[in-house]
Formats: sequence, C-alpha cells, structure tokens
Amino acid sequence: MVNNIENAVKLLLHKYEVKANVELNLLPGWSFLNKELNDNDMPLLTWRLNRRFIELKKIVSDEVVENVSMLRFCSLGDPNIWSLEALIYREFDLCEFITGSRIAYIHATLTNGLAGNIIVKLENGTIGSVEIGVQAPAGKPLIERHEIIARRGVASDIVVDTQVPQSSIYTFTENGDMEYKDVDNELFGMDEFQVEWVRAAFQHQKDPTQSENLIKQHDHLSRLVESALKSNSNKLKVKVA
Repeated sequence: MVNNIENAVKLLLHKYEVKANVELNLLPGWSFLNKELNDNDMPLLTWRLNRRFIELKKIVSDEVVENVSMLRFCSLGDPNIWSLEALIYREFDLCEFITGSRIAYIHATLTNGLAGNIIVKLENGTIGSVEIGVQAPAGKPLIERHEIIARRGVASDIVVDTQVPQSSIYTFTENGDMEYKDVDNELFGMDEFQVEWVRAAFQHQKDPTQSENLIKQHDHLSRLVESALKSNSNKLKVKVA
C-alpha cells in the first residue's frame, strides 16, 4: 500500500510541477507513536484532509449548530492496519480539530488492547464519548461515525438513518456484489484512508511551513494517548498536563 501512496503522490507532484523533498518520511502521525522522530520524519494528520471532517468543523465554527455540548464518536478498524493506540490518536485529534478546543480530562476503559470506551472533557466544556475497537474483519475499511450534539441542532458525518458508512455505487451481478466509493476526482480506485494520506503528503510537499505545528500536535497527541492508557491502568480520570 505504501508504494501505491508514493506513486500517487509522485503523480500529483509531477502534474502540478511541485519540487519535492524525497528524503521526507511522510506517514500518518500514529505511525510514530512510541518512536523518537528523526529529522526526516513528518507525522501527518491525514484525516484533516477528509471532506467529511472539514465540513463538520465548518458546521461548528460557523455555528450552524449552536452551543455544542457533546461529541459521540465511534471507530472500528482492521487489526492488521490499526492498533487501539492509533485509533485513540486519530479520534482525539478529531475531537480537537472539529471543536477547536483541546482535551482537558480523560477517563478511559480499555479491554485487552482490542476495544474501549473513553470519555473526554474539552477545555470549552464539551463532553466527548469515544468508542474504539480493532476487531473488524481483515480487509474491512474503517467503520466509523462522528456525531455532534448541540443545544440547537445535531450533525453527523454519515446519513442520520444509517448504521454504517454507505458507498456511492452498488452493483449486483452474477459474479457477486461490488461497491464503489471514489471520493477524489484525481485519485480513482483509492479508499478514503489512502486518499487522505496522498493529499496530506502532497500538501506538505507543496507547503512545508506547517512542519512545526504538525510536530507539536503529534507530541501533544502522544501525551494524550499515554494519558488514556494511564487512566485505564489506574481506573481514574486523568487531567491532561
């Protein structure tokens, strides 16, 4: 998969005549958990390039929903791709990205590194419920839902009356059922996870000025993950330092 990502990034760099730093190691931030970054490592917050989350952030910042009181996030992944820590990293960043507020308190209950429920409180008073798990069947795309509940209005990244994310096209043939969900007009045949990664890597090559902010947020999220693990071990609410 990494080769496909690199090839797609190279195509965009060539198309838009962007000079690249080929030495950079551009990976999703959670890939660097429990590792010391070297000079060429760049932890990308790839999900921030996903249109669903960009629109949720805009709904909150433009006050389309007023006085957000609660977040209800759920994310279930393939254990061959995701770890529980990786999902915590991602979902915590989405809490902060969408609301524009930092996590202040964490209370986590995790089960054998396979699943967990986490309650967070943000500095602006918003409460978040984060359900995570890595027991999805092998090869299954990330099953997720992100819901915002406000004093006036609700918002969600999937259609309200569905249980799981939907595809754009379904075909039912004698050779079996197929689903298609292209989400980018230049990156066909790639799933959302791959598209996010390619777009984030390309954006960084085009504009590397956010390097310092990315590294700072990675360090912050790494501490949040550690706090969640500490909360689970001690069975206590943890105040984020």
